Amino acid sequence: MHDLDKPYTDSIQQWDIACDCFKAEFKFDPNEIVTIDTIREMFAELVDDHELSQNASISLMFALYFLGYLTLLEIMKAKDEAFEIGSMTDFYLILDRADQWAHQSIAPDKLAACAAPIIQATQQIMQKLNLVR
Repeated sequence: MHDLDKPYTDSIQQWDIACDCFKAEFKFDPNEIVTIDTIREMFAELVDDHELSQNASISLMFALYFLGYLTLLEIMKAKDEAFEIGSMTDFYLILDRADQWAHQSIAPDKLAACAAPIIQATQQIMQKLNLVR
């Protein structure tokens, strides 16, 4: 975790930093999820539009990754009602880390504004899948 946040730079650079932090914290490559291109596009648009700081960008990337993962689970469940969702404990750590990065941000209000629809969508899918954190 970065104690000192850095102001906005271009979203591509911040994406690379966020992916490196993700790999370091969770020991797997976020680029392996099939929705990564969509996640990257959303990330770039939000980071550029809101000029998010580095720590806010990392928080956002983690939240978008979690939403992407939930979306995949939702699709699998829609295709096969018998599909069982296993323990989400490890994946909830992604949200915990997103919160930690958000608290380290120099402009948490900017992050909260752009992350609100992501949080709402995440909550809706979790309710639909009967996931309780």
